[in-house]
Amino acid sequence: MKSLPRVLIVDQSSESREVLRTLLERRGAATIEARRPEQAIRLADACRPDVIVLDAESDRSTDGRATAELQAAASRNATPIVILGTLRPQTGGVRPGQFVPKPYHYGPLICKIEKLLAAA
Repeated sequence: MKSLPRVLIVDQSSESREVLRTLLERRGAATIEARRPEQAIRLADACRPDVIVLDAESDRSTDGRATAELQAAASRNATPIVILGTLRPQTGGVRPGQFVPKPYHYGPLICKIEKLLAAA
């Protein structure tokens, strides 16, 4: 029996996490949640999700260090990461098509996540 695909949702907003969790669970995915990237780094290594969805504004470090560390954890585990944000990251680590600018609509975001899950 195949296990459900797992998506790690990293967002400081409990409402945004709830909406995304509900939409993904209705489509047959299990979700893991973290409020901050620092928490998500441990979860990414321990739980090995199939996709990580990160709201870049959840990173409260002044230099974006926590996001970079989460990206490194994703890379270590060969986990695709989708970054939601207002500005495109200037540093490497985000593949084309894995950045979703804000404001975003949940429909296209779910489609992007489902495509990444299907490829995993």
